[in-house]
Amino acid sequence: MKIKVAIFEDNKLIRDALQTIINGTTEFLCTGTFANVNQVEADIQFNRPDVVLMDIEMPGRNGIEATRIIKEKFPHIKVLIQTVFNDSDKIFNALCAGASGYILKA
Repeated sequence: MKIKVAIFEDNKLIRDALQTIINGTTEFLCTGTFANVNQVEADIQFNRPDVVLMDIEMPGRNGIEATRIIKEKFPHIKVLIQTVFNDSDKIFNALCAGASGYILKA
């Protein structure tokens, strides 16, 4: 059974590249891609991922807030924060919100 992944990333190029990489594997399946987290609860409920790749900074609600919501409503889902910021405060806040880890986009 494949691990289902949802991507929340405001940069379309990165979002599409991640989807292509994930769907190019035998172990993973991208169940949805989203440019923002404004409807994160509904998006997660509909797509039912096992793992979420979450951009830390997006327009409107940010990835840290969305991570907190996901972990409160869907505690079994793993959230990996993606960030271009090597900012220990933001990363710490994301981990405190329930993220399982982070990936630096470099």
